[in-house]
Amino acid sequence: MIEPILLTLVLVGGWISYYDIRKGEIKNYSILVLILAAIFINVFLTKTFVDQTLASTINIFFGILAAIIIWLAGLWSAADAKLFIALVALFPITFYTHSISYFPGFAIFINSFIPLFLILAPQIILKTSLKEKKQTLNQLLSHRFILHFLLVVLAISCISLLISQVLSIRIEYFIWLLLLFIFFWFIEEVLKIRLVFFFISVTLFTIVFFPLQLFTPSFFLRFSIFSLLIFCLFFIIYLGRSAFTQITGIKDLKAGMIPAEMIVKEKEKYIKRPIIFFTFLSLLRERSKHKPIIGYNPDGLEMSDIRAVQSLYKKNKLGFDEIKISKTIPLAPILLFGVLLTYFLKDSFINLFWS
Repeated sequence: MIEPILLTLVLVGGWISYYDIRKGEIKNYSILVLILAAIFINVFLTKTFVDQTLASTINIFFGILAAIIIWLAGLWSAADAKLFIALVALFPITFYTHSISYFPGFAIFINSFIPLFLILAPQIILKTSLKEKKQTLNQLLSHRFILHFLLVVLAISCISLLISQVLSIRIEYFIWLLLLFIFFWFIEEVLKIRLVFFFISVTLFTIVFFPLQLFTPSFFLRFSIFSLLIFCLFFIIYLGRSAFTQITGIKDLKAGMIPAEMIVKEKEKYIKRPIIFFTFLSLLRERSKHKPIIGYNPDGLEMSDIRAVQSLYKKNKLGFDEIKISKTIPLAPILLFGVLLTYFLKDSFINLFWS
């Protein structure tokens, strides 16, 4: 019973997306309508909430968990998180015919990156000058960055190889990211070991003890493709810092503005650090590590945040008088395109690509 899902996406999803584009917000009652539609469809039509209660519950539970974590990382607002949960609930567990995952609904999040990239990448390329492109490329092609970049990608590939092939354990993408976050946090904060030393150790361990699994054409091909894609993504993200941010004076900050930089206290001094999205894993690590005064505010600055920063500014405790603010884009239509892509693929494009 697929047609009611598509009809709901077109009517309710289209309504939510239109309102988000025009007003820049998502109303709670529209989310409620989507949730009620999900309950009706999956109880009375697909009957998956009745026949496969446990699997459906697990999928929705992971949807709620993912939405909260991504919200905490600052990637989207609370309203976008609630919309994602409603969309996960809308799709019955039996819909994902190509997936054997406990959380197939994460395909919606992954697929949403396709329209997001197609919308943002051309704008970033067109809005930035040739000089800015050269500066960004030179920055990323520095010996230090390249060596560190390849080391991190290789180390993570080795960890994945050890877990999936040597230990014969299959870990889903979302759970894999959570485990990496917890593991890296434990190494840095508890063991007090720099991650670069850990990455070197893991890579050397894999080379010495598992060379047959590592030095294969398949591993080299996937490592090369993955590295190239990640590098291109880095280039777009770094280049987009100038295209999708604007400089605002501390005294001109207003409620609802979303910072592109965080203000942190280090050694009795207040400094600015750029907020660069790569994965919500990296955002979570940065947020937990620096504990910013402001920054990572996906719902926008509150007046209490603004008053705290302006108070520091008046007391001459800040070494700067301006901060970068992100230019926001409505995420509801992005999620709608991603969920429509999921509807037709019946899985995430990553799983289909690697399978």
